[in-house]
Amino acid sequence: MSERGVFAVDRGVFGHPAFARAPFTEREAWLWLISEAAYRPHQCRVGSETINLVRGQVAHSLRFMATAWQWREPRVRRFIGRLKRDAMIDASADTGVTVITIRNYNKYQRVSLPTDAAPNASVTQQRRNLGEKEEKEIHSDPNGSEAPASPVYTDSKHELWGEGVLILGQLGIPERAARSNIGRWLKDTGDDAQTVLGAIQRARDHRIIDAIPWITQSLKTKRNANATSQNRADSSTTHHSANGDPIVAGMGRVAGRYVQR
Repeated sequence: MSERGVFAVDRGVFGHPAFARAPFTEREAWLWLISEAAYRPHQCRVGSETINLVRGQVAHSLRFMATAWQWREPRVRRFIGRLKRDAMIDASADTGVTVITIRNYNKYQRVSLPTDAAPNASVTQQRRNLGEKEEKEIHSDPNGSEAPASPVYTDSKHELWGEGVLILGQLGIPERAARSNIGRWLKDTGDDAQTVLGAIQRARDHRIIDAIPWITQSLKTKRNANATSQNRADSSTTHHSANGDPIVAGMGRVAGRYVQR
């Protein structure tokens, strides 16, 4: 956008309790879009739709963005249209979901020291290594929106530890706390890695500010619902057996007569 360089901003700034919740400015809405963009390919769920995103893309409904920005939907639509006309984004809408591609996304992610900073061999080498790494990761797409293929996971638990820690980090959870809670959630769900990862992904998709208790409650609610369903199934099976098995039914009648005596 300019030649003045870029700076790093924590994604959690939009939900930080130090700042009053207020309608976004257009500048804040633009920064929010960049913060929401995928930094590597992954799938996300928006309503009933599963969207495949590449680096630099974000997918949300206009209603979701209006709620997050505290705007009216027509204003969101006009803003997205203007960004598209100004060649800052590409956008397409299908089944109520808007997929936005941030143009020049990779340029916004290159954080470096100003040119007048004091020389330092260690810092210079770190910057050189970072630049080489980025060049290897970025493909030849003119918008710089491509990235390496998604990592290959051997099983659902491997995926949980790989993706879950990463997502929780995006939600402002330190890695140590993320790993500790994932271990606890696995224990609580009987090693159901898919259920735990699903809860973590929902917390990300809904932009939950206090993610740990929200995910814990979500898993508890699901566990209670499963237990209730199992109890109903067991009760139905027992009732059916008692009515359908003549031996069981006969034993019941004999026991009834014995009690009456």
